[in-house]
Amino acid sequence: MAKRVLVVEDNELNLKLFCDLLRAHEYAAEPVRDGRDAITRARDFDPELIIMDIQMPHVSGFGLIETLK
Repeated sequence: MAKRVLVVEDNELNLKLFCDLLRAHEYAAEPVRDGRDAITRARDFDPELIIMDIQMPHVSGFGLIETLK
């Protein structure tokens, strides 16, 4: 079974790049474009790793990290 990685990134190009690279190396990458959806998606997807942008509109990556802990 592939390792699950949640990618939280508001920039479409960066999000696609991260996910494409992860999938090329046989990871199950789940994209999240809006940080406000990250908590719910993390609960549903149960990732083993989260790659997160720090500066996003509406929510701070640092705030999300604290909430996820």
